[in-house]
Amino acid sequence: MRRWVLITGCSTGIGRALVGACRKEGWSVVATARNLESLADLPGGEDLVRLSLDVTDPASLAAAVEACRPLGLVGLINNAGYGQMGPLELLRPEELRAQFETNVVGLHAATCAFLPLIRAAAAPGEGRIVQVASILGRMSVPMAGAYTASKHAVVALAETLRLEVAPAVKVILVEPGAVRSEFRETLARALGDLPGRIRGTPFAPAMQAYLDRQRTHAAVQGLSAEACAARIAGALSRANPPRRILIGRDAFWASLGKALLPGPAWDCAVRKAFGLS
Repeated sequence: MRRWVLITGCSTGIGRALVGACRKEGWSVVATARNLESLADLPGGEDLVRLSLDVTDPASLAAAVEACRPLGLVGLINNAGYGQMGPLELLRPEELRAQFETNVVGLHAATCAFLPLIRAAAAPGEGRIVQVASILGRMSVPMAGAYTASKHAVVALAETLRLEVAPAVKVILVEPGAVRSEFRETLARALGDLPGRIRGTPFAPAMQAYLDRQRTHAAVQGLSAEACAARIAGALSRANPPRRILIGRDAFWASLGKALLPGPAWDCAVRKAFGLS
């Protein structure tokens, strides 16, 4: 019997790397992306199904559920998401709403859509749901309030879901630090006309510093998408998977610093790092 896991957001980055990592661990994979053509170059095989899926579109979700119904789905990895950057003072409500629609509501919609299939196909304790959050689900940084808020929400949803569906289904919360991927290019595309709104304000230097920091930090400190995916796939396959996985040295040290430093000292250090001191 094949063990099938569905992965959202497989066009690039961690999601793309997860397809290969899960197959190496013996999983059969339903790889999904909004644009089906972006999955065309994945190596084929009986252990791979490609599906178009937009987690914000109920009709798309319903079609994906029907396509997966014959497979015996026992796992779900909610990886789809993007980053909306910008100072909160200049962020439009519709930009915050769109961020939550994909990163939070879309994740919840996918969970609710596929959980019944997992319950029906998995033996007790075999079902798996992986919610991909971020180290920024534990802390906040300037210029990333919308994204950070969405990942705090993912943490809360994952922790609550674990309490509600255990022990039949295991819920794994993943909190990566910087990962070398196309996330930063997606981040730049999501800015829209925000650079024009920021121009000439005190936030302009801080925003540029944030974007520069994203590029340099990922290059120096970031894991490869493949290394991150291998950690997730390994946890997915364990009989008793961890509740939470903190991935990356930068994520570990940032989490430790946040826990140990007094609040004012932490705030001062973060503001200085982002050019807001």
